[in-house]
Amino acid sequence: MRKHLRLVALLIPMVLVASNSYAAVKAGSACSKAGSKSVSGGKSYTCVKSGKKLVWDKGVLVPVAKPSVANPSPTPSASASASPIAAKVAEGDSCEKLGVQVKSSGNLFECRRIVGNKLVYIGISNNFVSVVNPASPDSLATCQLPDMRANKLWIRPGIAYPPTPFPGFSSTGTFKVIVVGFDFSDAVGSGSPSAYWNSDIKNATEWINWYSNDKVKYNFVTVDKWLRAPRPATAYENQNESSKAAGSNTLSEGGVTDAEKTSSFLKLLEAEVDISNTTAIWIYHPPTIVGKLTGQWYDRDVKYESPKYGKITSSLFAIGGDTWYSMRTRWGYLMHEMLHSHGIFGHSPKIPWRIGILSTGDSWSTALLSWDSLATGWTNPEDLYCVEKSKVTSTDIKLVPLEREQKGNRVAMIKLSNSQLLMVESHRRDRWSEGLAPGFTGVMVTLVDTTKNTTWDNPEGFANPSSVGVALKIPGVNHGPYQSVGEPHPNPGREYQGVGVINGIGVAGDKEGWDQNYFMYQGESITYEGIKISLLSTGDNDTIRIEKM
Repeated sequence: MRKHLRLVALLIPMVLVASNSYAAVKAGSACSKAGSKSVSGGKSYTCVKSGKKLVWDKGVLVPVAKPSVANPSPTPSASASASPIAAKVAEGDSCEKLGVQVKSSGNLFECRRIVGNKLVYIGISNNFVSVVNPASPDSLATCQLPDMRANKLWIRPGIAYPPTPFPGFSSTGTFKVIVVGFDFSDAVGSGSPSAYWNSDIKNATEWINWYSNDKVKYNFVTVDKWLRAPRPATAYENQNESSKAAGSNTLSEGGVTDAEKTSSFLKLLEAEVDISNTTAIWIYHPPTIVGKLTGQWYDRDVKYESPKYGKITSSLFAIGGDTWYSMRTRWGYLMHEMLHSHGIFGHSPKIPWRIGILSTGDSWSTALLSWDSLATGWTNPEDLYCVEKSKVTSTDIKLVPLEREQKGNRVAMIKLSNSQLLMVESHRRDRWSEGLAPGFTGVMVTLVDTTKNTTWDNPEGFANPSSVGVALKIPGVNHGPYQSVGEPHPNPGREYQGVGVINGIGVAGDKEGWDQNYFMYQGESITYEGIKISLLSTGDNDTIRIEKM
């Protein structure tokens, strides 16, 4: 009986639609008879009275009958919104809500922004096959610009190829990583700590496999129990590590140095597991440390003498009370610090902030930006379209979004000089950017200059910001600030005002209203030093055109 009622409910609006006119109308335009209806662009409009005039209302999507035999479903994707609405629409029809997907006559459409800030339906399939492009005119090495800084503020990590990893790390290889839980007398852990890290290890493994092109592997060794630290959590309180300069030694509020803290932890750990030949140790503190040990902490200057295993230099990375209180991802912070150790500086570009895992590690995109990949030696030739400025001819390139796991060109680079190039990347909501709004798409053009230093995101760096990469604003556009899609953060504090909660995860930048004028929409272009870059079309992938002016 319920199935029968649902069928009747579907048929009733179909009959109503069939009796209506399909003349082209526009919301707010004049109509002649109150209550009359018209269907246009997949919407049903009603003639209503507005003041003394009769006008067409905003309209509603027209549902259509589902076929008796379903078409094959597209490959599932993180970019897909909730179940598509069935409606009659066509490519280019106007729409109202970014990210809404519609199924029409067996075709799938998504509401996206294009030139002029218009919202229109764009055809998609969500079936992401390998992207094929013209052969790159120049080799990968041509765009792998060297470090040309006259004055290096930092030696490691580096800003260009070849990478300069921290001791114990290299840019490629297999690395032993121990994962363990440490609790305190005043912050007791309950249950198994693996309940917190199982999903983190999975995400970190999948992330590093994809973005390193399998050039880095982590061999995780877990100690699934809470080891009791010798002092209460409050003795280790350090607020945060943002002010720690390279090679410095943090002194906690309880007077504990990095070396003392590290030695006491390793002494307990070596009684549980073989700590020899270990590159890194990930430490999980329980949620009960909130308000006692605030900051995430690390130690890259380990010189522990183990009675059993000899000299240990493994780096320690630990989450803190702020990790829990902010609701941010744990694995994002841990991977962020691991990447620095592998020799990647990151923290570039500065504006828009929060883009990529090497910005803050807890933002709306956890992708590895293309320059960071190239500088580390992780980019494969098939990932890159590289061309010297003198060789540029009009060429169309289909880009793989950085946040998606898809084969093909992830970036196009135009070498301008021995120290400068233009980097063109596609960004959108996908596997590694679930914090972005559904339907968000955009192409970003960045000027890379290896004569520049990148500053850290700390008080000193914010006072005088500098970075190897500078994103270029798209001229003549007014895309407005980014609109949050997350829920307000439930915890008080000024530092959380820009954090939105999406699927239970705190996403930094969701509520910061960052400038979308750095992202090119379909139909827009930018010209720099005689090189014009246009976004011709979007859909499953962004297609750009590179040409000389």
